[in-house]
Amino acid sequence: MNEFQIGTEAVAGGHLGWIRKVHRATNDVLKDSRGEPIVFSTQDAAKAAAGEAIVAYLNTPMLRDGARVEIMSNAEALFKPRRPSAATENGTVA
Repeated sequence: MNEFQIGTEAVAGGHLGWIRKVHRATNDVLKDSRGEPIVFSTQDAAKAAAGEAIVAYLNTPMLRDGARVEIMSNAEALFKPRRPSAATENGTVA
């Protein structure tokens, strides 16, 4: 149950592709930009698209309630100069 999975489901006119994420107990059907399920002509096409979708999901930064954004903002505050350097104020570049 707590594992990544991909699969297909036969429907009228073709096959749906789906992915299951570790933190969810349901399958997420692949959808187009309008939010409509994509019906693939073959099972192989649906499974290939599901595989690409799970890889894309796994390669995105994992976020938890904006924690990554907050950490990056705190780090940038520590390492970025608080005011422009004297060289950039005079219009010269080193």
